[in-house]
This record gives sequence, structure tokens and C-alpha cells, in this order.
Amino acid sequence: MASLEDNQEDRRIIECFEKRLMQLLEAYAAYQKQIIQLTEENQTLKSLLEASKTNLSSSTAENHKALPFDNHLVNQINKYIKEIDLCLAYFEQA
Repeated sequence: MASLEDNQEDRRIIECFEKRLMQLLEAYAAYQKQIIQLTEENQTLKSLLEASKTNLSSSTAENHKALPFDNHLVNQINKYIKEIDLCLAYFEQA
């Protein structure tokens, strides 16, 4: 009888392991999707920043004056992009 009980216990352990493994794989897949989404959003932000710099430069050259918050805004966006880059690098390492 001990053998039958051992087999049932082994099955329960295996089922528990398989359940945990599936949960981990689902979480990993979800994180990978988030990383892809963050990467795409980061690229979009970088593109928008470059476009705004180009537009700002041309409008500044035309007007010979810049709005006081433009530099601060660009610096803030650059800071966010760098933070996102760091997060993405960390997630790629993990």
C-alpha cells in the first residue's frame, strides 16, 4: 500500500510543479509582451522628441526666440527616455 500512496503523492507533487511552471511561463510571456510594448513606446517617444527638436529649431530660427519651457520640456523627455532605456536594459538582462 505504501507504494500506491507514494505514487499518489508523487502525482500531486508533479501536478503542483506543472501548475507552477505554467504560471511562470505565462508571467514570462506577459513580461516579454510588456518589454516589446515599452520598446515600441520608447522608439515613438524618441521619434517625437527628434521631430519636436527639428520643429523647435526651425521655429526658433524663424522667431529668434524660444519659449522658456521648451528646454525644460526637452530635458524632461530626455530624462524619461533614458529611464525607460535603463529599465529595458535591466529587463533584457533578467
